[in-house]
Amino acid sequence: MQKKKWSLLLGIILGMLMLTIQAHAATTSATFIFHDRTGSQRDETPLITAAQKDGVKLSILHAKVSTQGKVKLSGQLTKEATPVIEVEFVKHEGSYSKTAQWSYQVIKQARAKWHFKTMNLVGIGTGNMGLLNCLTKYADTGQLPSLAKQVAVAGPFNGTHIQPNADSKLMKNGRPYHMNMLYQELLGLKKTYPKSSAVLNIYGNQSNHSDGTVANNSSRALRYLVTPRAKSYQEQEVKGTRTDHDQLMHNPQVQNTVIKFLWK
Repeated sequence: MQKKKWSLLLGIILGMLMLTIQAHAATTSATFIFHDRTGSQRDETPLITAAQKDGVKLSILHAKVSTQGKVKLSGQLTKEATPVIEVEFVKHEGSYSKTAQWSYQVIKQARAKWHFKTMNLVGIGTGNMGLLNCLTKYADTGQLPSLAKQVAVAGPFNGTHIQPNADSKLMKNGRPYHMNMLYQELLGLKKTYPKSSAVLNIYGNQSNHSDGTVANNSSRALRYLVTPRAKSYQEQEVKGTRTDHDQLMHNPQVQNTVIKFLWK
């Protein structure tokens, strides 16, 4: 009888160890998606839905950031599935510095909870600015996991249409002839951007070199910030239907390109 009790106890312990190993194995890499200032988590869902329809096994997790910047994590990991963390800001701060701080807290706390070693970052619109400021300010803290891949969709790196010189022409190396203040604050990435990361930059062209909100040259200005340090860099211009700023994440071409880049 005593032997049976020890066998049962040993079985329970081994089972718990296996679950721990499986959980850690499943979370070696996680993908974070950050929405635009005028958007919400709903803008992130079309990509996830398209990926699942394409056969990608995903664990859908959530990070909700309150108006005070407090992070609430929810969701359960699924065995042999890739974690995707949908990030939602209840109120998107006007300050990119504050957004960067909150983005940092999301990543740090999610890493502590789910134990992933590397990460992918997906930014939509101004969500990209929070992420780049996060990498600028917190890369040397030791709290950020290794960046494997970064996807920028409709990034206003040199400003939106309401800001002067946002459509500034680019030099051969991708540097804008006229840089706004927010872009200049990101120039530190020239020395600090993670060499481990492959970068995909997507922007919509509605035939006027703009997605209606962000000039293509503003989006393409990302190149100068991350090269030549990035492991690789590629741009994808999207034309046709659903190429306006708010519809790009609903565009099948955008979805297929991102899915292939991240998970195929």
